[in-house]
Amino acid sequence: MPCVCGKKCSLLCLFISIWGTFQMLLMGMSYSMHSLAFLHSLPLKDHYNSLQEFRTEADRAFSELAIRCYVTAVLYGCFAFISYICLRLRNKKLAASKDAKQLRKRKV
Repeated sequence: MPCVCGKKCSLLCLFISIWGTFQMLLMGMSYSMHSLAFLHSLPLKDHYNSLQEFRTEADRAFSELAIRCYVTAVLYGCFAFISYICLRLRNKKLAASKDAKQLRKRKV
């Protein structure tokens, strides 16, 4: 599997992906617990006929956004895994080239 980026880029992508994974998991848990801190971010209408109608719509929106956050966390986790694989492949490639240089020096 060829790496598409270098060591620094892989490290940056790994860091951001891990950070994004944790953030999306925490937000997903907050939406699952129907946290009122996120009430303003729900796509709700301005007016409802009854309190029960508002609660039903808010519960549906909280559940939908929680699922979106969990799916996003999984995608961030996949990118973190890919970045880790690229980083490991790059390190193995560098180690192999160093070993080859040392062997050439010994032969001379």
